[in-house]
Amino acid sequence: MTPTDTVRRLLIDAAGEPLCDACLALACSVTLGEMRRVTEELLTTASFQRRDSCVSCRHTVPAIAYSAKCVHCSRAVLPGDDALHIDGDIFHASCLMRLASDETIRKSRKLSQKSQRLIAEAQRRMRGKDEPSDAA
Repeated sequence: MTPTDTVRRLLIDAAGEPLCDACLALACSVTLGEMRRVTEELLTTASFQRRDSCVSCRHTVPAIAYSAKCVHCSRAVLPGDDALHIDGDIFHASCLMRLASDETIRKSRKLSQKSQRLIAEAQRRMRGKDEPSDAA
């Protein structure tokens, strides 16, 4: 496994947690200069972002984080996962289907309640016309 693959895996496993070049270099047993090249390469991809502090050493230094998380379940969206980008948000395909079906179920229940109310109202009207009007 190359240092780039190792760093990618470390950052994906710790999605959202920024790590500085020094901590990553120590974890991967490579030089700081080599780690800087690796992180610069990773920053060219959309899922990796620069942050201002490291969660490992707690120093305020430039750090890198994997930030691709599903907006529905907050789990990391891993490379190769079935995911969709909608208006800048990332969804697992299964999460998006769940959201879509939840909305369909919500609409269905609302329509069902409305139709039950209309049926009951129609039945009351029909009973009112069938009764004799001796009140006059």
